[in-house]
Amino acid sequence: MLEKNNTNLNNTKQIDMFLNCTLSKLGLNYANLGTRYLREIVKLAYFNNLNDVKYKELCIIASNNLNISTKKIDSNIYNTINAININLARKNFKDIFGIDFDYFYISPKKLTILLLTLLYNTF
Repeated sequence: MLEKNNTNLNNTKQIDMFLNCTLSKLGLNYANLGTRYLREIVKLAYFNNLNDVKYKELCIIASNNLNISTKKIDSNIYNTINAININLARKNFKDIFGIDFDYFYISPKKLTILLLTLLYNTF
């Protein structure tokens, strides 16, 4: 039992480090709460196999888990994505996701889907 818990803990740490690195490469700043909330939403969907859940529903679930209003989570993520370093995103987007950069993907919903797909393909 202890070995299984250590495996889960190591997997969680690997995913945290992977997401932190990926979000930084995309030009998202960890000084913004929205970056952390985005990471938590992606982890929530990944660990609970919530593949078919919509972004807004993930925000509601995260707000219940974090005891923060849904509006605050959504607003912080939106503000963070609006403050993205486009030069970094443009430079690293293809290396991270394997697709060409397009402003179409720079939204909370699209980035959540891309990051979740990346996690499923990586882990």
